[in-house]
Amino acid sequence: MRSHSRLVGYICLGVTLLVAAGCGGKSSSPTSSSSSSQTPANFDFGGNDPKKVAAFGDSITFGFLDLQRRGFRLTTSNNYPNLLQAKLKALDPAWQVVNRGVGGEHSFNGVGRISSVLRSDKPGFILIMEGTNDAEQCDDKATLINDLRTMVQAAKANKTIPILGTIPRSFRNNDCANDIIDSANAAIPGIAAAEGIVMADIFNGMNQRDLFGISPDRDPLHPNERGYAVMAEIWYRALLQAIPGGAVAALRRRS
Repeated sequence: MRSHSRLVGYICLGVTLLVAAGCGGKSSSPTSSSSSSQTPANFDFGGNDPKKVAAFGDSITFGFLDLQRRGFRLTTSNNYPNLLQAKLKALDPAWQVVNRGVGGEHSFNGVGRISSVLRSDKPGFILIMEGTNDAEQCDDKATLINDLRTMVQAAKANKTIPILGTIPRSFRNNDCANDIIDSANAAIPGIAAAEGIVMADIFNGMNQRDLFGISPDRDPLHPNERGYAVMAEIWYRALLQAIPGGAVAALRRRS
């Protein structure tokens, strides 16, 4: 790189990411992520593609817009997997993100589905974000937390690197949902630490009402297009942490 200032900027960003990984706690910006450990450079992906990412979750992963915009059918090409793929292709055109979001899915559905996605896609990485529908339906919080752990362990057994996202905030007036989301999000850092994986702090990074559909005419559960862009950035920063060799190496490859 010719520009000394640009090099310094990239190195500082990498250091910031690594510091955020070790500190935990609440995110100070919508692009922060937490990591309990660094993926070793010699990580064995087995038969998986190390530059393939499966985005796994519910309608928020799939890319539903708020109810008024999507007319209960339409989705947006500006979903977070598409936006994330564009960011990764700037690192290397070989990167691919496949969207495996399913509208209405609960965590127990995810447990039943994740093995088939891992087998068919053979992804090097899988981004797991489940629990919104569990919360909205007041499902058992302990079961949700256990399901998240089970999905992480299934990915690891497949030699796929999992990244676990916190559950986005619900701006609906649902006290039960908020309680479940808070409980699950309080447990997710512990799961990430115990499993030695990266956590993407979606909740704190998107804790802004204007990133979701505007009520009362629009659904406050699903992000708007600007919200999906913020979400893609959070996952991108988390993925840089999970890439074997670390974020600084990834940023240097990009330059």
